[in-house]
Amino acid sequence: MNNYSFDNDSIRNDIINEIKILSKPCISSNLDNISLISGSSNINLSNKISNSLNKPLTICNINNFSNGEIKVNIEENIRNKDVCIIQSCSQDILNNKSINDCLIETLIMIDACKRSMAKTITLILPCYPYSRQDKKEESREPISAKLVANLLTISGITRLVTIDLHASQIQGFFDIPVDNIYSLNLVINYLENTIFNNLSILQRQNEYILVSPDAGATKRSLKFANVMKLNTVIMHKQRNYEKMNTVDKTIVIGDTHLLKDKVAIICDDMCDTGGTLLKVIDNLNNYRIKGVIIIVTHGIFSNNALDRLNNCESILKIITSDSINQDINFEKYSKLEVFTISELMSNTINNIFSGESLSQLFNI
Repeated sequence: MNNYSFDNDSIRNDIINEIKILSKPCISSNLDNISLISGSSNINLSNKISNSLNKPLTICNINNFSNGEIKVNIEENIRNKDVCIIQSCSQDILNNKSINDCLIETLIMIDACKRSMAKTITLILPCYPYSRQDKKEESREPISAKLVANLLTISGITRLVTIDLHASQIQGFFDIPVDNIYSLNLVINYLENTIFNNLSILQRQNEYILVSPDAGATKRSLKFANVMKLNTVIMHKQRNYEKMNTVDKTIVIGDTHLLKDKVAIICDDMCDTGGTLLKVIDNLNNYRIKGVIIIVTHGIFSNNALDRLNNCESILKIITSDSINQDINFEKYSKLEVFTISELMSNTINNIFSGESLSQLFNI
């Protein structure tokens, strides 16, 4: 046996590092057994994910019987395949489909895959339905987010992938793996390439301030502010529970002097009717802000929300992802900008089936 001696620490460390590299198990991407199936809610996102993975979508026909019942027919063999169903549970105004239609369609697709003897069924569900109903606010109310979790699990999924859950505790409603992916890096990269381009940290702080629209968005906003080195204020909203989606007023928590002559960036996970955002903006205008940039992951925009937001003079930009199809809205509203989550979802799928860690997707 040869005896080695090390004259210096650097040579010794180099050899140790080389041994670690050689002994590390080789993990390579294995997408050969994956079958991508798209629901009808967001075909464009499914196509982007398919192109990113260089994996064609499995042919799946989704139709309706004359009474409205949904019929699903998968036209390719998926026996022993690792199936990924891509679906965004949201209202589809163009095709006159409600969020409930989308949910039932998803359950039927899962059942079809299960009965076709798929090896695993991973549901890529960027926008989780009924996520705001994650607890009982009053007596004799359901916990609808838990009911949806039960339905998805019983129907046969083996894993769920979602993005920016409205309530992180929803992960605990499942007894299967749930990956709640964060869009923070996508938002930061988008801003770095647009409004923050070539700005120093001092210039950013002099021109922009981050505003959390309510207590629920505080953790997300503070993390964003820490990375972007921005000052932050928090808004507290007082709801009128006698009316649906109604906010009576908002209160600023923090140093209000920081708001003067700044552009407020409001960052949240979703925007439905826009009522909260408009109340927040009305309050911020009292402190002489220069304008507002709205950033939301899930742009639901129901009940003509985009009309009201687009017509608000204080709003400079409305930035959202394509977790919900925004093609029609993007063409119609001049202030709307859209970034894609397709690459993030593609990397997530690739890491899941290649055995790599998902945590590396969150590194900034």
